[in-house]
Amino acid sequence: MKRLAVFTALWGLCLGAATAQTKPVLYPKLSKTLDSLAYVDQWPMQQMFKQLPDSAGRHLVEVEKENYARHQPVLEKIVRQVGYPGFRQVGEKSSHNFWLLVQHADAHPAFQRQVLKLMLPQVKRQNASSVDYAYLVDRVALNAGQPLEYGTQVEYKGPGIGKAVPRSLRDPKNVDKRRAAMGMEPLQQYLDRMSASHEQMNKPK
Repeated sequence: MKRLAVFTALWGLCLGAATAQTKPVLYPKLSKTLDSLAYVDQWPMQQMFKQLPDSAGRHLVEVEKENYARHQPVLEKIVRQVGYPGFRQVGEKSSHNFWLLVQHADAHPAFQRQVLKLMLPQVKRQNASSVDYAYLVDRVALNAGQPLEYGTQVEYKGPGIGKAVPRSLRDPKNVDKRRAAMGMEPLQQYLDRMSASHEQMNKPK
């Protein structure tokens, strides 16, 4: 059976541990909490990406859903207490991890929209990632049945396991301008990377 490479998880694998906390932050305990939650969030996808089973025989997709549901009240409490946890609050790595957890909160679209509104002023203050913001813009649009702005949400079409294509796209001719404004690579380069990850994930063992 074809395995779908979920882009946010792969994005988290690439970037979630890429930036070490080097500056003092306002909420170091919260930073550690977010890193722990993100580790739990990513573990099932990492296992699926490596084509490894769960040692307890659980269905990993169901484990993912259970993790998302368990994390949701924690995320809502964080927002109530500190708003959007940006770079100065928790550091770049942990701020990215918070975004990743919100990105997976598809069962709570109103919460995703709330975080998106909180995130924008932090992006303008350079206290949150513009790239992460762009991904969440697309996630919110997808969950609302609207066209994507940046083409980050993909599906796989064509012969065999297929190639990555955006699920929908507003004004495709200008998408690379929008992506460049957010510090993102050209769309085709991103799609090629996603297709390569998808192929790797679906290679016979």
